[in-house]
Amino acid sequence: MTTPPLTRDRFIERYGRYFDASRVDAIRKLNYLLIEARGEGPYVYDTEGRRYLDLWNVGGIHSLGHRNPVVVAAMQEAMRGEDFGSLFYFSEAKARLAETLAKTGPPGLEVTFPAVTGSEAIDQAIKIARGATGRSEILHGNHGYHGVTGFALSMMAPGEMRDWAEPLIPDFRAVEYGSIAALERAISERTAAVVLEPVRTDYDGRAPEPGYFAAARKLCDATGAKLIADEVVTGMGRLGHLWGMQRWGVSPDMLVTAKGFSGGLFPMAGVLMRSGTLDFWGENPYRIISSYAWSNVGAVVSRTAIEETLRLLPQANAMGDRLDTVVNDLAAKYPALVRSVRRTGLLWALDFRDEMAGALFVIGMFQRGVIVVASSQNLAIPKLYPSLVCGDEQIAELAQKADETLASLS
Repeated sequence: MTTPPLTRDRFIERYGRYFDASRVDAIRKLNYLLIEARGEGPYVYDTEGRRYLDLWNVGGIHSLGHRNPVVVAAMQEAMRGEDFGSLFYFSEAKARLAETLAKTGPPGLEVTFPAVTGSEAIDQAIKIARGATGRSEILHGNHGYHGVTGFALSMMAPGEMRDWAEPLIPDFRAVEYGSIAALERAISERTAAVVLEPVRTDYDGRAPEPGYFAAARKLCDATGAKLIADEVVTGMGRLGHLWGMQRWGVSPDMLVTAKGFSGGLFPMAGVLMRSGTLDFWGENPYRIISSYAWSNVGAVVSRTAIEETLRLLPQANAMGDRLDTVVNDLAAKYPALVRSVRRTGLLWALDFRDEMAGALFVIGMFQRGVIVVASSQNLAIPKLYPSLVCGDEQIAELAQKADETLASLS
């Protein structure tokens, strides 16, 4: 007897209550409910056979495409020969990953502390900065996105994403992102760290003016504060380099990586830092414990993902130039809807004239089989995160379906 396909309605009827029926129903009413069956390259397929061009990739988790064959093969081989491992023990797999990060990261970042998720790694970096400096104040760019755990959520702008969890951790202060004058006024010798994204990914997709990070570096050096770069989204090739900060030639004191760090196949994250940062721990090496951090299998997967990213970047950057022409042509064709387009490396932000238009564009593209995402803090800014394996076929598909969607909105 053939089992009928798991349609959206059948999923809600059979499983919806286990994921909270009201939440699932709200997603359904947005016309954004997708029941995944599999992913392959730049595409996701649902259980009813529909194919979606994935230009979100969960903010970069699948930057190498879904189930990248090179990374899959490395994982399969690791599963045959590696034990999962223990957080208390070292291994060659972990050592080779740490060595690779030291050789490919910004100069001076030779030590990596393991984590499982980006939010966890951000929390670790902030705690380490407080311990290393003996200070408590954390400065961060306004309207940033750093995750939803305790320390990370404390840097979220007030609103629906954080208000329900108040009160949060004290001594966090937002400063105007991209304004060195604002940072200069705020930073002092009580500042433990300045936490910045190379691009403000979740609000407007904006990169700061040239010289901003170099100036921030000088201010941190002058005051003894740690400069923490949140590269959970912007790392692993998203800005046209392996690490976003390499675009500006600035080395932070700590760099946080996750998402695409393991090619979308294994939960892996880490905090790259300067040698000596953990000296304040003294004789106790177990100040932070994370049971699932850096499995031996995950270490093999992440090292392979780094190598594959470096291999694909030249052709991906060329693809990005072709895609940029298409996106700007669409914006010029529909000026009543799209005010401007911002591109930094392989990240695009489309600035719509109002939040309703931006949200309807996201839904309209989804209905036509293309996944894009709007900023959670600013629905007027849909964003494109194409995988590094996209090519001319995917660019043409985006052009056609975006044109149809924009035409329907206008």
